[in-house]
Amino acid sequence: MGQNMSSFAEISPKSLISSKKRSAVLIISVAAVYLIKQYVEQEKKKQSERAAARAAEGQDNRNRKQKRIGVDARFLAQIKKLLPICIPGVASKEAALLISLAMVLIARTWLDIWFSGFNGHVVKAIVSRDRKTFIARAVVEFGFMMWPMSIVNNSLKLTISALSLAFRTRLTRYAHEQYLKDITFYKISNIDNRIQNSDQLLTQDIDKFAENLSHLYSDITKPLVDIVLFAYKLGEAIGREAPIYMIVYFLTSGALLRAISPPFGKFTAIEQKLEGDFRFTHSRIITHSEEIAFYGGGERERTVVNGSFDKIVRHV
Repeated sequence: MGQNMSSFAEISPKSLISSKKRSAVLIISVAAVYLIKQYVEQEKKKQSERAAARAAEGQDNRNRKQKRIGVDARFLAQIKKLLPICIPGVASKEAALLISLAMVLIARTWLDIWFSGFNGHVVKAIVSRDRKTFIARAVVEFGFMMWPMSIVNNSLKLTISALSLAFRTRLTRYAHEQYLKDITFYKISNIDNRIQNSDQLLTQDIDKFAENLSHLYSDITKPLVDIVLFAYKLGEAIGREAPIYMIVYFLTSGALLRAISPPFGKFTAIEQKLEGDFRFTHSRIITHSEEIAFYGGGERERTVVNGSFDKIVRHV
C-alpha cells in the first residue's frame, strides 16, 4: 500500500500537468470555434442589414421613379448643372465641336434641299420625255451629288462620336475627382446607401448620358435648321404665308406626338436601374466569393443572378 502511494505521488504531478494542458487546449479550441461562429453570425447579420437597407432604398427609388420622367423643370435644372462640366468655356474643345456639328448640320440641310430640287427636275424630265435633261440630271448631277452627301454623312457621324467622347471625358474626370476625394468612396460603399451601384454610375451610365446628350443636341439643332432653311426656300417659291403654316404644322404635330407617345425616358431609367442591379449581383459574387464557396452558396447565387437578368429580359 505504501509502495502504491509513493508511485501515485511520483506519477500524479506529470499526469496533472498533461491533463491541464489537454484541458487548456480543449478550452482554447472551444473558445476559438465559438468566436468564429459568433464572427460568422455577426457578418451574416451585417450583410442582412445591408441587404435590407439597400432593398428599402431601392423601394424608395422605385417609388420616386413612379413619377413621370421627361423634359420638365427638374430635368432642365440638372442639365443646367451638368453643361458647365461638359462645356467649360467658349474656347474649349467641346465648344469647337458644337460649332463644327452645327456647320455639318447646315450643310446636310442644304444637301437635302438640293436633293429635293434634283428629284423635282428628274420627275419633270421623265414626264416631259426630255431625254437630254434626264441624262444630265439623273446621271451627271446625281454622280456629283453623291460625293458631298457621303462626306457630310460620315462627317456628321464622326463629329457626334467625337462630341460624345469629349463629354464623357469631362464627366468621367469630374466624377473621379469627386468620388476619390478624401473618403467619399468609402462613405458611398459602407455608410450612405442613397447611391447604389456606383461602379455602374461611373462607367456605363456616364457613357450613355454623354452619348444621348450629343445626340440630343443634334436632334434639336437639325429640325430647327430644317425649318429655317426650308421656310426660306418655300417663301421664295410660293410666298411668305406657307412657311407660317408649315411651322404651325410642325409645332402641332410635335405636341401631339409628345402627348400620345409612351414615356420612353421612364423606360430607359428603369432599364439602367435593372442593368445596375444585374452588375451589382456579379460584383457581390466576386467580393464574397470565399464565403459563397465555403458555405456552398453557388446554386443560390445562380438563382439570384438569373433572376436579376430575367427582370431585364421582361422589361426589354
